[in-house]
Amino acid sequence: MGSHREILKTSLKRLKVHYFYNVVIVFLIAIIVSGGYNYTMLNRTDYVSNNSAMLEIKHKTNYEVLDEFFNKRNMYYVPASPETMQEKYSRGVLSVFVNEITGSGSFGFGILNGINKIMFGGSISEWVTIFLMAVLSLFITVYFKNVLLVGKSRYFMEHRLYDDTKVGTLMFPYLTGHTRHIAHVMFLRSIKQVLWNLTIVGGFYKHYEYMMIPYVLAENPNLTAKQAFKLSKDLMMNDKRNMFKLDLLLLPIAMIDGFTFHLSSLFFLNPYRDCVYAQAYANLRENKRESIENGLLLYDDLLYDNNYDVESYPEDKCPTKFLDRLKWLSIIDYDRNYTLETSVLFFFFFSFIGWFWEVLFYMVNEGRFINRGTLLGPWLPIYGVAGIIIVVFLRGLRKNPAMMFTSTVVVCGTVEYMTSWILEKCFGLKWWDYEGYFMNLNGRICLEGLLVFGMAGVLMTYFLAPIVDNLFKKIPNKAKRVIGIILIIVFIIDVIYSAGHPNVGDGVTENLI
Repeated sequence: MGSHREILKTSLKRLKVHYFYNVVIVFLIAIIVSGGYNYTMLNRTDYVSNNSAMLEIKHKTNYEVLDEFFNKRNMYYVPASPETMQEKYSRGVLSVFVNEITGSGSFGFGILNGINKIMFGGSISEWVTIFLMAVLSLFITVYFKNVLLVGKSRYFMEHRLYDDTKVGTLMFPYLTGHTRHIAHVMFLRSIKQVLWNLTIVGGFYKHYEYMMIPYVLAENPNLTAKQAFKLSKDLMMNDKRNMFKLDLLLLPIAMIDGFTFHLSSLFFLNPYRDCVYAQAYANLRENKRESIENGLLLYDDLLYDNNYDVESYPEDKCPTKFLDRLKWLSIIDYDRNYTLETSVLFFFFFSFIGWFWEVLFYMVNEGRFINRGTLLGPWLPIYGVAGIIIVVFLRGLRKNPAMMFTSTVVVCGTVEYMTSWILEKCFGLKWWDYEGYFMNLNGRICLEGLLVFGMAGVLMTYFLAPIVDNLFKKIPNKAKRVIGIILIIVFIIDVIYSAGHPNVGDGVTENLI
């Protein structure tokens, strides 16, 4: 596999190339694939309205799900107290949604908890919600989580040699037209790994044996499942111990992660590890391609020997379907002006997305619909205001992603803090509270929330806003003006009414202590 020291040294150099993009890519994939970064620096605390006691919020582990499932079957099970039932992950924080909605990361335990609720809970609304989310979770796992692992592998394989590797490379499995096939192979990998994990030792061994499957599929998505498994096995033959040693060399950084409030993983360890794995795969391929069975099926030499005087992977060497489908990426021109009509629609679009995000969070965690925000309509203006500032007024920073991220954090922090302060002064109520979070400011804003908002703002600037703008352009200008005027009128009416009758209640607000 080559010298560990050389792999680490080379990978560190590649990490520095477009460093910010590498961090963002790994962060986004981690949210989708791994259930999000646990940015809760301290255990979150919430106030219970009836006794003002501070409760430590604990996420239900897989063990606790099993324990609850089996214990409810015997007569000694003691139902949870009303106080315990109030330990909800609430207050509509984006980061909490990311952390907790995908907290278990397990389809199996979602089904288990669903059976638990059906057989012993007696609540139809709860089990319907649980099973729907379990089915959705399976679909997302098969067609997004697993497939994007291959896309991420492709990105870092190209990034080894080409400085100007496009973020769109993450979509390689979809753009090549091999989504279903790659999803099938990766799903088999997941199932086999789970079964081997039951043997404990076998799970550890197979983890390394299957490690190169995403990489061989990223190089040749036409490989059959049998060929992909065999190639990964042959590549890792006699090198599992070396890969384990490589992981051990990264362990000291992982051990200090908790002391850095998970920031070391976000800004260094996780993207660095992907660079290391890509380099390790390249070394294994170079040393064993000619000698292993089916090794010649790994034929994309441009990923390993850059004889082209170009910054990015030559498009004319990509599969035909990839080039055909890649054309849609050219329409994502993020450095564009947005018209007044589009900006108005953007405001309501961002406001609705924020409202939907928080409502969905409550539906999943509490099994009930809660209208979030101060207004009655399906919008949260705080998201709309911040979104407009980012995509319209920060246009001059779009050429510098790092400055865009920093400015987004400042904008979101300012808007969130001022909104919280105004609402508390006007109504004497709290619509969110970050007390107990690391580096929170008067409970109005906190570091973890701002980091996630910063990442979301960058994603919105470079991808979401241009794509939505292309959709808006299909609407005639006259129709856009009419829609905008109607939305503004309805919004103003809602604001005037809600000024005297704000949306309050359980799951929405809490009284100031």
